[in-house]
Amino acid sequence: MVQAQPLGHVLRAVTRRDRLGGVSSPTLYLVCGLPGAGKTTSSQLIVDSVPAAVHLCADEWVQGLGMSLVDFGFRVKLQHCLLEHAGTLLRRQLNVVVEFGSWSSEERESIRRVAERERATAELHFLKAPLDELVRRVRQRGGLHAEALATDVLLRDSHKFEEPSAQEIASFDRYVGPNDTWKPDA
Repeated sequence: MVQAQPLGHVLRAVTRRDRLGGVSSPTLYLVCGLPGAGKTTSSQLIVDSVPAAVHLCADEWVQGLGMSLVDFGFRVKLQHCLLEHAGTLLRRQLNVVVEFGSWSSEERESIRRVAERERATAELHFLKAPLDELVRRVRQRGGLHAEALATDVLLRDSHKFEEPSAQEIASFDRYVGPNDTWKPDA
């Protein structure tokens, strides 16, 4: 597994707003990381800081529909529907915060393409923490499937998470890494 470097301060792409001569476009914010990394907290910060932003959190929908957080077959189907919805929201000039976990570069690329297809800016926000801290956070927040997330997902499978590579980071209009501080329109 390739370790991503904190490149947010180095890799800065020109935003679509700049390329379009000052015309603003909506932004798709992709917030990714392992369970317990702080995705929901970061997503809420974005929603609270950016006008007309909609938060699409797979975990909230999974639980709201009475399904298990570790029912990954259902999650994949749901995330596909949420991405279709994200495209609709972007077409209507709304900003969208997508919080899926997004363990693979392939998954993140498919989400980035939704923004590209809708002529929106795409930001990648990658969060991480040490494994023992992730496990502690997941257990502390509790819930019906907290122990399964801690043992079956984090302790058994966290090594499967693909951290964003420099090439992947460069494909996004903006990157905010684990050591970066996010500010709107920075």
